[in-house]
Amino acid sequence: MLIKGRAGKPEGRRVSEIIPNSETRGLKRVWRVLWRRKLPILVTAALAALLAGLLVGRVPALYEGRAELIIDPRNVRASDIQGAGDGGAGAEMLQSQVRVLQSRNLAYKIVEALELDQDPEFNVSLRQPDAIDRAWAWGRGVLTRWEVLAPEEEPEADPLTPQSELVMAGVVDRFLAALKVDLLPDSRVIVTRFTSLSPERAAQGANKTAEVYILDQLDAKYEATQRATQWLTDKIADLRRNVAASEQAVQKFRAQSGLLGPGGTMVTQQISDLNAQLMLVRTARTEAETRLTRVRQAMQSAGGGDALATASSQQLADQEAALKRKIADLSKEFGDRHPQMVAARAELTEVQNKRQSEMQKSLGALEAEVRAARGRETALNRQLDQLRGKVGQSANAENQLRSLEREADASRAMLETFLTRFEQATAQLDASINETDARIISRADTPLAASWPPRALIIGLVFVIASVLAALLALLLEGLDQGYRSGEQIEKATGLRSLGLVPSLGGAARGNPAAYLLRHPSSMFGESIRSLYTGILLSPGQETPRKLLVTSSQPKEGKTTISVCLGRMRALAGHPTVIVEADLRRPSVHGIVDIPRRPGLTEVVLGEASLDEVLVEDKESGAFVLPAGKMVPDPTEILASAKTTRMLDELAERFELVVIDSPPLVAVADSRLLAPQADAAILVVRWAMTPRQVVALAAKQLGEAGANISGVVLSLVDSKKHARYGFADSAYYYGPVKRYYTS
Repeated sequence: MLIKGRAGKPEGRRVSEIIPNSETRGLKRVWRVLWRRKLPILVTAALAALLAGLLVGRVPALYEGRAELIIDPRNVRASDIQGAGDGGAGAEMLQSQVRVLQSRNLAYKIVEALELDQDPEFNVSLRQPDAIDRAWAWGRGVLTRWEVLAPEEEPEADPLTPQSELVMAGVVDRFLAALKVDLLPDSRVIVTRFTSLSPERAAQGANKTAEVYILDQLDAKYEATQRATQWLTDKIADLRRNVAASEQAVQKFRAQSGLLGPGGTMVTQQISDLNAQLMLVRTARTEAETRLTRVRQAMQSAGGGDALATASSQQLADQEAALKRKIADLSKEFGDRHPQMVAARAELTEVQNKRQSEMQKSLGALEAEVRAARGRETALNRQLDQLRGKVGQSANAENQLRSLEREADASRAMLETFLTRFEQATAQLDASINETDARIISRADTPLAASWPPRALIIGLVFVIASVLAALLALLLEGLDQGYRSGEQIEKATGLRSLGLVPSLGGAARGNPAAYLLRHPSSMFGESIRSLYTGILLSPGQETPRKLLVTSSQPKEGKTTISVCLGRMRALAGHPTVIVEADLRRPSVHGIVDIPRRPGLTEVVLGEASLDEVLVEDKESGAFVLPAGKMVPDPTEILASAKTTRMLDELAERFELVVIDSPPLVAVADSRLLAPQADAAILVVRWAMTPRQVVALAAKQLGEAGANISGVVLSLVDSKKHARYGFADSAYYYGPVKRYYTS
């Protein structure tokens, strides 16, 4: 897509401005990375799955037998003296039965029933060592002799434990490891699973576990019933003896204490009545003392006569108040010595004296009442003391008698309870002795397929995991890739235009691409050179360059090959072109065009030869070559001289295109001296090889030198690999467009 500039020149647009940036689409980029690395990923996953299959194939197959029991508690245990059922269907009871199935006592019975101590699978002492065991023993012996490993210590056996018991304990341990017991959720069904190397043994183990468990339950119930009956019999005999002894103790105590009837009851009742009277007297005495105290406190304070609630005292108080108001009224009209004032005061004094006398009488009456109450209380206390002295011995005897009677009653009640329970237990014994709480609802059949290891699942998981790990490794390696693989990447990272891709050549053409260009000018390689020059011509904002600088950041990036190919391609098209070998340190243009080392640029600048004397024509293409000439101590002196500038200007006047092959930017400063003298410059970057930070440094140096950079070209591109990356410019020289090129 082109845009016309102000000067009529077509202005180019970056590829990333025209084609959406595919790298910004994370999922697409990940998919492209995985797709182009699919072969290593799949090979790695397949090898891992193959190895897993080989290892799993060496694992012995295990078979699982499965039997099911249901816990159905319906009977009452004779040993339960509280009358409760035998466990109920609670979660705790069911979990307890699971533990019983996993107990060592039950395991010993199953091992003996199945004779597992004679099976090498469970009795390791009967096993023959295999190749792995022998190799391990040999290796451990060698390491022990070399003192790399300490000698293996045998576990010390208990001298009091026979060897057969130790062997049986090991067999039981391995049996319990092979047995799994689970309770199905929301049910009373217990599942027994038994794993073994033999399918028949797996079914036998599961079935025998259920059978022995049921038999063990019957044995336990019978033993429990026997123990309960014997315990009840012994307990009833003891209770009968206790009842007889208690009744005899009651009769004997009655005779010794003389409590043959309700003697001592009247005395006790009298004491109770006196206690009630004493409480009333104490209450009256307390109330009288309280009133007396309140009156005394009131008399000591001003106007305290109000504390007496008698009618006379209240009348005198009213008179005293009236006289005080009268005196107050008279004092307003008369003086203190006026007869009326004197009479009123005398009357007030008389009333106050009467009131004081009345209060003294009331106080005396209250004191007499208190003394009388105290006297009654003292008399009642004396009577109580006399009665207590009489009945002390009788009360103690009655208490002891009542205690003996309670013990006798309790013994009789306990005896009756146990007699009732014994009758119930005897009645239920015959009905429940042959019943059990569990029954088998599903017996184990001989398994047809192994339960472990799940070979297909393991191999599949290993394949998936290996694929994921290989994919992650591929993404990691991609993230560590420091080279550029598309023009999009270059434009995004450096801001420079992408001028195109120059593919690498295979076979014999790899050694001399410039010669291949002459033989196959319409090949993919030739079209890439034409596309490169077209990109230079379409550089926005610049005229068609006559002096073109070709450089790179590092050696071995193909800049010299591109320089020669550009010159030959333009010369073949009939345009006068000259190729300047400006790499004075390591010149290589003359070798590519197959001309001998001879005087050239150095001699012209030093004045030792003229241009016409040193220019050499490439007979095969018609292009001219200006060799580097002889070696000089300091090439920068030659390239930075004004004579070099005049020589390049003269070449630009004589030729339509001057291609300047310059040294690498990062290696030496020669290219930065030539950059301002050229009309345009291109930076050659080797595909997938040149580090990005090196390219950035070279672009920076070229820009700081004042070069007019037309863009960047990727060289030595592997077109097949590049096509797998899915970049937009991967369609340049691969896929359907290949039909437009000739080999």
